[in-house]
Amino acid sequence: MTRLKVLSLVWCTLLGAVLGWIALRLFVAAGRPTPVLDYTALYSLGAVCAVVLFLGIRVKRSTLGKAHFDAIAAARTLVLAQAAAYAGALITGWHLPALVNLWVNAGASPSLTRAIVLAGAGLFMVVIGYIVQHLCKLPPEDPEDTADGIADGTVTE
Repeated sequence: MTRLKVLSLVWCTLLGAVLGWIALRLFVAAGRPTPVLDYTALYSLGAVCAVVLFLGIRVKRSTLGKAHFDAIAAARTLVLAQAAAYAGALITGWHLPALVNLWVNAGASPSLTRAIVLAGAGLFMVVIGYIVQHLCKLPPEDPEDTADGIADGTVTE
């Protein structure tokens, strides 16, 4: 499995910003308010972060030998952490054009505060995903294992 790359996350954020800017232009042209998620989205984002972090801690405890966690479940946790990081990057990018638009046109407003909080929540998801990715790192292989099948002193042919 490949590690998260900061450049990929930046590209995801830029993609979210472009999509957010297009939506912003369409909404403003139609006379609608700026498209910013509601505070209730924080419950979902917080739940995702909590679950990802909980599972990441379980994987780390398993790699330290303190608990048992299935290898497939650990791989799924890694994929979930990376998906959370990418989703957080998209959410952050989505709110950046709205944030700039609200700052320039409306100044301090409840919608601006919501855009700032949700962009921060998206950034928090990126950080949690990145941390959990590191928690899912496997310890180095046992140096006494050899590639030729000799494990306990007997030679296999």
